[in-house]
This record gives sequence, C-alpha cells and structure tokens, in this order.
Amino acid sequence: MIMPISTSEQLTTLVNHLLDKYKNIEADDQQALRLLCQSVCDVEQGKTDLEISLETMTEHADTFERQLVAARDNLEAEVVVRTRELAEKNEHLKKEIKERQRIEEAQRNNLIFLQTLLDSIPSPIFFKNLAGQYLGCNSAFAETVGLPEEDIVGRTVYDIFVKARADKDDEVDHLLLETQVGQVYEIVAELPDHTMHDYIIHKTRFCSADGKPAGIVGIMVDITERKRSEAALFKAKEEAEQANRAKSAFLANMSHELRTPLNAIIGYSEILQEDLVDMEGEALIPDVKKIHAAGKHLLGLINDVLDLSKIEAGKMDIFTETFDLNGLIQEVVATISPLIQKKENTLKVNTSNPLGNLHADLTKVRQMLFNLLSNAAKFTEQGQIGLTVKRESRDDLDWVVFSVTDQGIGMTPEQIDKLFQPFTQADNSTTRKYGGTGLGLTITKRFAEMMGGNVIVDSNYGKGSTFSIHLPAYVITHVSEKLLGINPKTINKTGGNRVLVIDDDAVVRELLQNYIGKLGYQVTTADSGDQGLKLARESKPDAITLDVMMPGMDGWMVLSALKNDPALTNIPVIVLSMVEEKSIGYSLGATEYITKPIDRDQLGQVLGKYLKDQRQQWLLLVEDDKVTQDMISSQLRKAGWQVETADNGKIALELLAIRKPNLILSDLMMPEMDGFELIKRIRENVQWADIPIIVLTAKDITPEDRQQLNNRVEKIFQKSSYQREDLLNELRFCLMKITTP
Repeated sequence: MIMPISTSEQLTTLVNHLLDKYKNIEADDQQALRLLCQSVCDVEQGKTDLEISLETMTEHADTFERQLVAARDNLEAEVVVRTRELAEKNEHLKKEIKERQRIEEAQRNNLIFLQTLLDSIPSPIFFKNLAGQYLGCNSAFAETVGLPEEDIVGRTVYDIFVKARADKDDEVDHLLLETQVGQVYEIVAELPDHTMHDYIIHKTRFCSADGKPAGIVGIMVDITERKRSEAALFKAKEEAEQANRAKSAFLANMSHELRTPLNAIIGYSEILQEDLVDMEGEALIPDVKKIHAAGKHLLGLINDVLDLSKIEAGKMDIFTETFDLNGLIQEVVATISPLIQKKENTLKVNTSNPLGNLHADLTKVRQMLFNLLSNAAKFTEQGQIGLTVKRESRDDLDWVVFSVTDQGIGMTPEQIDKLFQPFTQADNSTTRKYGGTGLGLTITKRFAEMMGGNVIVDSNYGKGSTFSIHLPAYVITHVSEKLLGINPKTINKTGGNRVLVIDDDAVVRELLQNYIGKLGYQVTTADSGDQGLKLARESKPDAITLDVMMPGMDGWMVLSALKNDPALTNIPVIVLSMVEEKSIGYSLGATEYITKPIDRDQLGQVLGKYLKDQRQQWLLLVEDDKVTQDMISSQLRKAGWQVETADNGKIALELLAIRKPNLILSDLMMPEMDGFELIKRIRENVQWADIPIIVLTAKDITPEDRQQLNNRVEKIFQKSSYQREDLLNELRFCLMKITTP
C-alpha cells in the first residue's frame, strides 16, 4: 500500500524505496522516475507554497478589510464633523453678513445724521484730504461758495476761490500740517449776493483710524454782525466817555462856581462873629451864625452830590493813614453834640478798651460817622442815641465795627430794601417831615465798600434802627497813601514863619491872610501863578498855599515848577482847591491837599505840621547803586529833607565823623563795607548809637539777617515792594520821635 505523500521529503523517500526495490529497472526509467518524482515534489512544493500564499493572502485580506472598514468609519466621522463645521461656518457667515449689513446701515444712518447735523449748523464747515481736495462740506459752506456740494467735492481752493483767497488758505494748510498746531485767522469774503462778510476760520488736522494724518477740517464763523456791534459799542463807549468827561468838567466847574461864593459866605460869617464880639454887637451874632450854618449846610449838600458823582464815575480815591480811634471818636462827638442836643437827645458812647489804631481814610471814616449820627439825630426826639465802637476778629482778620443806635421811627423791611438808593428815603412822607436828600446813607455805604467793608442795618418799625459800619482794621488800597504828619500839638510855632498865599480870588486871599495872620504867621499874597513863583524865589517862604484853578499858569504848573527848582523844592506846599484831585497833587510833590471852602482849624493844623523851628534835618543815604541812589535822593529832597549820600559803609563812617545826621537810610549789600558792618559800627559808637536807621535792601532777608539786625534798625524795606509814601511815613515817624518830647 502506498502512503499518501504529504511532503517533498516523504516523496523523495518513497522514490528511493521504489528504486531500491526495483533495481532491475533500467537506468533511463530510473532517471525518468526520478524526474517524475522531482516534478511531483516540485508540484507538491508549489502546492504547499500556494497554500501558504493563499493563507497569507487571506490574512492580509482580512487585515486590509479591517483597515478599509476603519477608514470608512473614520471617513464617515470626518464627513459628519466637516458637515457640522461647514454648517456652523455657514451660520456664522450668515450672521457676519447680517452684522455687516447692520453696520453698513448704521454707518449710512450716521453719515446721514452727520450730514444733517452739519447742515443744521449755520457756520460753514468743510473738510479736505492731504492733497487739498474737498471731501465734503455742509450746506452753509456750499451757500457761501455758491456751488452745490457735489461740485465742491474733489476740487481744491484754487478751483473755487480767487487767487488771493486760495493762496492764503493753501499757506495756512501747509503750516498746519507742518506744525500740527491748529490755525485761526480772519478773512473778508464776498458772498454770491455780492455782500462782504468778515469770517474767522478755525482749522485743525484730523487723523485716520491708524493715527496717521488724513486731512484738515475747518469751520468759518461769521463775525460781521459782531464787528458791527463792536464798532457801534466802541462808538457808544467813546460817546459815553466824552459825556463822562463833559460831566466831570461840568461838576468841576459847578463845584468851583458854587463853592467860591460859599467860601466867602462861610469865611466872612466866621470873621463877622469874631468882629461882632469885639464891636459889642452880640445881638447880631445869632443871625450871623444862621448864615454860617446855612452856608455849611449848603456846602454839605453840594459835597454829597459831588461825592456821589465821583463815586459813580469811579474817580473817588482812598487816601489811607494810621490814626488813633479814641481821638477820632472824641472829635466826632464834640462836633456832633450840638446837633444831638437840638432835639433834646442824649448821646451815649460805648467803646472797648483799648481801641488802638485804624489804618483807613480818616476823612471818609469821619464823614461816615457824621452821616450816621446826624441821621439818628434827625429821626429821634427826646431819646437816646448810642455810638458803640469795638474791635473783633473774623477769618483771622482784625475788624473795627462802628454801631449807631437810635430810638427813632424805625423802618419796615420794604423800606430797608430801598434805603441805600441815591436820593431815596423811606417814603415821601418821611422826606416831607424830616427833609434831606437821601444821599448820606448811600455815600456811607459806598465809602465803606471802597475800603473793603460794609454797612449793615437792623430796624424795628416804630422802635428805632441800628446802623453798623464794618471796616478792616488795616485798609489796603491801590491808591497812594496820604503822608503821615507830625501831631501839631507837639510843635511850637515861631512868629518868624512866613506863608505865601497864591490864589486868583481876592476874597480867598483876604480870608487866608486873616486866618493865617491870626495863627501868628507872616503872610504874603500873590494873585497869579507867575507872581507866586516870583515871590517864592525872592522871599523863600517857609510854606506855600496854592490854588489849583487859576487863569494862565494854573496850580499844577506852579507846583511842578516849585518842585523842580532846587532852591524851592523843600518848601511845603499846601494845595487848596475846589476840586478833589489829591492823587495828582501828591504825585507832583504837594505836601497837603485841602478842599475849599477852607476849614480854619484844619488849615491851622496843617501849617502846624510843617512850620516848626528852623533847624534843618538831614538824612544820610548809604547806597552803592548810583541809579537807586539818585532816585531815592530825589524822592527825599522833594519830600522836604536834606540828603547826603555815601557809596558804601566806609564812606558813610567818614561822613559821620564830620557831621551827625538825623536819620540814616542804608542798603545792606555794598562793596568794601556792607550794611551789617556799618550798623554794627554805628551802634557800638556812643555818639551815633541814637541815630535812627532804616534798611532799604533788595536782599531777601533771612531769619539770620533779622536776628543780626534785631534792635539795631527801625524798619526794613524791600526795594522791589515798598511804596514811596510808606518810606516817607516811616521817616516822618522816626524824626517825630526825635523832635517830640
């Protein structure tokens, strides 16, 4: 039995077995058998290989199938994801399209709104690119140019305007783009209706979204009506100023014409009173007193009207000085007492001690108190009038309060509201019963406000009123201060003093000669400015009274000539005038300024200030800067002092060894010997230790400097801030301490 052949090795073994069994088979047959066996083996091997290949291919096919299935699954998943993404992108794209459409719609609406807004603006507005081409404008600009907007866009100024206008616009545009600074300029343009208009053009640069310059926007403001209004206003202002000047001139002339006869009435009535006593004509004295009182009353009315006119014209000046409040109260009480007693009233004065000093306009404070007290006396009968004066502190400032209380008719709130109006009283019945012009309270309030204070009223109808004046204890003004004078009570007059009276009015000359002669002075008169200058140069008087309003050479010309003459500049000049122009008088070097009609007591006090003993007082000025030295020397000489100068402390000591001055005015920073060393040397010398020293320096005074100067100098003035009058006041005060026991 033949075993099935399963492998090539088995087939080979079988062939070999058959060959051994059938050895008698021929060689060819054996070879054929072997070949056949080999073929069978090869076939078997091929079959085996084929089976193996088929098996391998089957395995690969399974793997590939699995891969295909996986790839199909992945592809299906990717298709799903991609489809979803495409759907989302499609939805997003739809939203973007809708948003873009909404934005475009909003932009169109904004552009419409912006154009509508621009068209609603009456001023022409335009904007153009960097090349100067118009990008757009409003309807006002189109109307100004005379072209529709579509014909303006894309064109330049040279296509629209005349060359001169185009050149100006183009020049400004280039300057704006170069400097990046907005430009403003004015033009005159002709409109399509051939009318000329004035415009102010404002131009500025605008940028794109990335911040780069994109163009220029401009707006034209029509100022034609404004310029016409300004011209009309300027013309009206000139007319008003001319009217104001005419009013001032009228007031000055009226003041002169009214006060001149009043001067004679008041002056001669005073002379008559004295003469009637000597002539034993006492029976006529009451009538003369009535004339005098009527003249004084009329003078008060005129002064009130003129004061109010000057206040309203802004020509009322404040002349401040430091004065003792107790002395002022005593003076006011003594003056007002007869008026208080006229209606059987009593005056009660309450003051807080010590009252101290007040730095204000003495004349105006006195007038305010007279106005309030006379007003209280007018409305009170058989009652009590109170005057209370006190100091109080508010907001770290020192204030002085004058309160006048009466037991008169009082006022309602409605009457108080119109109380301080000019020419107005509580009501018509009050005016008919009590009289008056209604100016006193108005002037009082205006004076208080000019000095930084106020007037407050508190009243109960039928019970009385209280008027309170609130003033700062130190009034600060921008007007030159009146010079402080020495108390006349401390000066002994000598009979040899000579006074020159310069006045064109014979009545005034006679009155002054009478007044001044009775004061114990020798009087010489001149009826013109020329004659007065001639007599002044010939006689060298000790004082001069000078009228302002004179024909030919007026008082200002005479005063200027006196102060520019070295031989006459030290003579005190007292200006007497119908018109209050104190600032002019003091600026020209006047010593005092008195308003006519002349008050005899006031004139006596003024003369007493300056007509003292003939001892010449001189100052030593130590200053190295020549310009400053000349300036201060001139000021001091015009103020009436003799001045010797020294360039430094060393020269000053040499001069002190020769002659002892009454006062030393010294700088601190000087060559060779400074002011500190000079002051130290002076205070160490027994003969010079009592000389007052005032420091005038540009140096910033440190605490160390003040410590070094402590108790060695009277006053320190900073050159950059002191006022001439402050310096002269201090000089007078220092010399007063020397001459006053």
